[in-house]
Amino acid sequence: WSIYLVSLHYHLELSNDSIAALDYLMIFALTLAAASSYFINQIYDYESDLINKKLGFLQNNQITLKSMMNCFLLTALISIVIGFYLSLIAGMLILMLVVIGYIYSAPPFRLKDRPLSGFLANAYGFGFIIPLTVMPDINMHNTGLLGWDNPFYFFFTVGAIYFLTTLPDKEGDEIVGKKTVAVLLPQSIVKLSALIFLVISALIAFQSGFILLVYVSLVSIIPVIISLFIKSTKLEMFAIKFPILLLTLLAGYFFYGYFVFIVALVVLTRIYYKKRNNMIYPKLT
Repeated sequence: WSIYLVSLHYHLELSNDSIAALDYLMIFALTLAAASSYFINQIYDYESDLINKKLGFLQNNQITLKSMMNCFLLTALISIVIGFYLSLIAGMLILMLVVIGYIYSAPPFRLKDRPLSGFLANAYGFGFIIPLTVMPDINMHNTGLLGWDNPFYFFFTVGAIYFLTTLPDKEGDEIVGKKTVAVLLPQSIVKLSALIFLVISALIAFQSGFILLVYVSLVSIIPVIISLFIKSTKLEMFAIKFPILLLTLLAGYFFYGYFVFIVALVVLTRIYYKKRNNMIYPKLT
């Protein structure tokens, strides 16, 4: 949501347009596409999530495997249909996201279990493709209205976050034989890689004149640097979620209704998880 809305803001600035009904429909399609990837991930990461104590609905027997698969199929199909309704290009982009989401978790591909493919699936899927969807009618003549540097900015930003997300799952991933970045490389190298990617994203934003995005990247660097010298799982989790929080706040600054929506969503989600699973979710650490 936040990546799409920030990209949309810069596109609307260049095109002198305002947010329209088709933009909301695209957000809905992207939401379903993302949901489909999370459903399939829950299915095929059952064992490692159990080891890493990421107890979800399957682990708590709150939903059946068949129901989870049906949720994947339904959300994937509807998102693709909406995408092609919007335009051929939008349909192809949504289809690409759904396919990447599936092969990211499902055998025999399991992109997430390999360092390079796991990185590319996240950086290209969430980082590069989503900014392109703000212009479902994009062609060689109107690409200048996209804010073309946005896909590259988010490619590196999401890539940095991906590097960090592999750290908390290292133990469980190693036990089940996954070859993630954190499993293969020392923690310091993983964090330095994230740091370098955030610096590159800041340089891209600066070159484009998107100063607020420069601040997002540079401020996000701070907890990563601190985590290089202080060993703390909570600090690592904060370093992962902090840039996501900043992007969300930026999107909320651009679109006030989104900020109200996110606040309400966080409150209701916390109430739900507290009552359902007696846990605090979401949280920053």
